[in-house]
Amino acid sequence: MAVIDHAAIAARLAAGDAGNTAEKGEALESVVAETFCQLEGVGVIKRNIIDNAGSLEIDILLYNQGQREGLPFLPNHLFVECKNWQAPVDAATLTVFTGKLHKIRVDCGILVAANGITGNLDDRRAAHAHLRSVYDRDGLKVLVVTRNELEALRSTDDLGGLMRAKYGDCIMGADQF
Repeated sequence: MAVIDHAAIAARLAAGDAGNTAEKGEALESVVAETFCQLEGVGVIKRNIIDNAGSLEIDILLYNQGQREGLPFLPNHLFVECKNWQAPVDAATLTVFTGKLHKIRVDCGILVAANGITGNLDDRRAAHAHLRSVYDRDGLKVLVVTRNELEALRSTDDLGGLMRAKYGDCIMGADQF
């Protein structure tokens, strides 16, 4: 277990908050990449990837070697989208992200949304409805992590536990994404 410096995470995100839109996004992306790479067997392949056609962009592509102390339940390649927005991410934005995941033929992605996603957990409206729909129809799993969850991390055990819980909630149809 490695210690995660939650104060450094909060400070980096706060510094990004003082910047423009690009700086806010960069702050979240760097925190996510650095934090996930503390897990055993997880590392960055590339950031800000654009496909050959110029029609698809992914914020972070991680490799995952499936180590026991890492993320053994997740696939070898993890596609991460970061949205450091004041508002929750809406269904239209999630539709674009899930479309990217479909295009590259993966069955799991991670959305780091500073303020979560839109809709109601109880009756699965808006973005929650979209995530449930793509899982039920295609088996596509999108694990949503919030800024508060990132700032609350104290160790790699916390991060692994968070991702296990998100994965379990997604596949079991729980009301928490």
